[in-house]
Amino acid sequence: MCKDFLKTLKRPIWIGILTIIALLAIAISLLGYFIYHSKNYEVASISTLNTTTMGAVTISNGNDNDNSQLTTGFTTKTNSTNQFNNPTTSTSYAVKDSTSNIPIYTLVTVPTKTVQSVTTTTPVNTGMSTTMGIGSTQVTNIPSSIEITSTMMGTSVQTSTSNQSVFSNFNASLSIGRSNFGSVLLANGQVLVAGGFSNSSTVTSRTEVYTSTGWQIATLMKVARGYHTATAFANNIKILAAGGGGTVAGFQTAEVYDFVHNTWTFTSNNMSSSRFAHTATLLANGQILIAGGANTSGKSISACELYIPSSNSFINTTNMNIARFYFTSTLLSDGSTVLVTGGVNTSNSAISSAEYYINGSWILLSNSMTQTRALHAAVLLNDGTVLVVGGSAGAGSAYLTADIYNPATKNFTAVGSMQYRRAAFTLTLLPSGKVLAVGGADLTTSTYPLVCELYDPVTRTWSNTTMLNHGRSYHQSVLTNTFVLTMGGNDGTSYRLSSSEIYNF
Repeated sequence: MCKDFLKTLKRPIWIGILTIIALLAIAISLLGYFIYHSKNYEVASISTLNTTTMGAVTISNGNDNDNSQLTTGFTTKTNSTNQFNNPTTSTSYAVKDSTSNIPIYTLVTVPTKTVQSVTTTTPVNTGMSTTMGIGSTQVTNIPSSIEITSTMMGTSVQTSTSNQSVFSNFNASLSIGRSNFGSVLLANGQVLVAGGFSNSSTVTSRTEVYTSTGWQIATLMKVARGYHTATAFANNIKILAAGGGGTVAGFQTAEVYDFVHNTWTFTSNNMSSSRFAHTATLLANGQILIAGGANTSGKSISACELYIPSSNSFINTTNMNIARFYFTSTLLSDGSTVLVTGGVNTSNSAISSAEYYINGSWILLSNSMTQTRALHAAVLLNDGTVLVVGGSAGAGSAYLTADIYNPATKNFTAVGSMQYRRAAFTLTLLPSGKVLAVGGADLTTSTYPLVCELYDPVTRTWSNTTMLNHGRSYHQSVLTNTFVLTMGGNDGTSYRLSSSEIYNF
């Protein structure tokens, strides 16, 4: 052994030097790679452009049996005069399955210039006071009839200039990926989600509950629904799931989930109007106001009705002054006034108008928002004003801007803009009084913002906060006693996200 060692010492010194240099080069390369891929991105690429290859809409049956889905063909219609779909910058399609008749509106921009593929380091893992535009006052969901599909091509991705912490608990996954679903906070503090799209074409009836040990399967809904509303009532012991899309576009049916018995039961009567992409708002008297949406032809409607819990039935009430879908409904501090903002009208154009419901009547405001908005979000602040943020006016557009509605003056006032454009995102009022903006799609730059933002009602400005692990839109965020739970959503691919993330405040 000693002789062998001496022989080694006699080898040319240059061999040792080259070996050391090679090892150093490898170490430096690995270090550079690690530093580059450990940077936090502010935005992730949206999948875009492929609007012409959308498959037929398929609907899971009541047993959620994926082997018995409808697989018939579809027809396409090019909207040449559609302002909301912005035909000057993109080609939009209203796709209807020949059997289900569910319109799926695309809002994507077809760039006229060459773009480069982008690679991001986004991980791919296979309260009540939240509003996303469509749904109940506590938790509202925007239906994703805006599909963003295609080939991971887009604009440049910026990198973060600060070390932002990220959402935690990224591995707590839903049993099925879903977007455009309903979510509510239950009486025991758990979160229930129901229905939605499990991929770009399939609606599910599956229901599950988030517990301390993760997601647990609950009883299936009677009907597979997407674009529906889910509204907790009776002290969050029961949930009304109303309308949505399924075997036809715009259900008249509704059903109630009983948390105590883990059962779904149809309401005593159907709604008077077929609707999806509508809103549902729980009033202080226990009734639920159902407003607007789109009918079986995909056209905005102004029809409204009330759900009466004592009779488990619907009665008609006064119609809105303007038909709209993709709008927001916010219950004001008095518990009986409901403010609705923006949306898409019967001409399929985004609008800036607003109106409010009080004692069975709708009153159109003379003062409008500072710009047109659809796919935006709104939330009631602790001082009784309403923060209205972001949204889109059609393909290739998304907004940073924000308005404050003052019920005392009935006026909208522009406040500080977000740092990232967002449509189909969530706003959550935190116990601190600040508002958390999570996710969404920036249709202007074809990106998904990963950085979340906080609105300060004192300074009326926004600041960056933690980052999502995965870009998402058409997701849900629910405020619990100790954290905000964000789950599901659409990242532009054909599948829907099953991951969930927690923001600790």
